[in-house]
Amino acid sequence: MNNFKKRFIISLLAFPIIYVLLYQKIISNLLIVLVCLFCVYEWNKIFYKKNYLYLLGLLILLFFFVSLLKIYNLEDNNLKFLWLILIAWLTDIGGYVFGKLFKGPKLIKISPNKTWSGAFGSLFLSQFAFLIFYLDTNYKLNFNIFFLQILLSIIGQTGDLLMSYIKRINSKKDTSNLIPGHGGFLDRVDGLIWIVILGNFLII
Repeated sequence: MNNFKKRFIISLLAFPIIYVLLYQKIISNLLIVLVCLFCVYEWNKIFYKKNYLYLLGLLILLFFFVSLLKIYNLEDNNLKFLWLILIAWLTDIGGYVFGKLFKGPKLIKISPNKTWSGAFGSLFLSQFAFLIFYLDTNYKLNFNIFFLQILLSIIGQTGDLLMSYIKRINSKKDTSNLIPGHGGFLDRVDGLIWIVILGNFLII
């Protein structure tokens, strides 16, 4: 099975996960804690030497975990939480699909697979994240949301590039092989970390 098929099959898990996040609060909080523990484990495995960058990363992860639990438990329907998740998810998908389809000039040396077409695809696809709010019948569209989605998508892509840089200086391709075709948990949430941290200030 090639890498694309693995990524596609694993991505289908997003739908039952969204259901759990919407309706199963206790299970969801436990899942968030479990993902956080996996992230700390992977961060620890990346670094051969536990330097200041390692300690700074632990501090950022702690801030991310606290923000994640705070935003998730902010309201009953969790739509703001899912909105942030969806921005990160669509940013990731947009970058992967547009980059594969259109290729073109490389974005930056530290991450040779990243292209300008992928960066544009990330921004474009992330603009559809606001549709999650239509699950709320009282939702009224505020056009500021499109600016916020662009900002958060850029932050997410920057977080992805930062993780690529950290893996590169530590001679790592993936943070782990826990998720087939996707690498580790940190590979999946590297952009979400910064989206949630910034989102914590924007929506609370």
